[in-house]
Amino acid sequence: MAEVAAAALMDRLYRRQRHFYDVTRKYYLLGRDRLIEGLAPPPGGRVLEIGCGTARNLVAAAHAWPEARFYGIDISAEMLATARRVVERAGLARRIELARADATAFDPAWLFGVPGFSRIVFS
Repeated sequence: MAEVAAAALMDRLYRRQRHFYDVTRKYYLLGRDRLIEGLAPPPGGRVLEIGCGTARNLVAAAHAWPEARFYGIDISAEMLATARRVVERAGLARRIELARADATAFDPAWLFGVPGFSRIVFS
């Protein structure tokens, strides 16, 4: 029940914010680009972003590391709606998979059909 309440709260919070989220966050979510530069996933590696939001980081990482696959989870369906559009527009739907999940309780095999990840980020 707590997961449902948390999801509803995040959806209310991001229903409008998701449309301008990245523009407003760039001034205080410092280090995201450095984080992406330092990922260095192995060829064929899998990278998970917890709380992927609008997929800004996933798209940048997929461009930086073309031999890896990327996965993102977010509890907000609102953010994921934006993320899916961003990933599609970037032409990266084959390399980035998104799913709605609570970071405190999810199974990568059930969500994505993979046993685990080479890197996990939470920015």
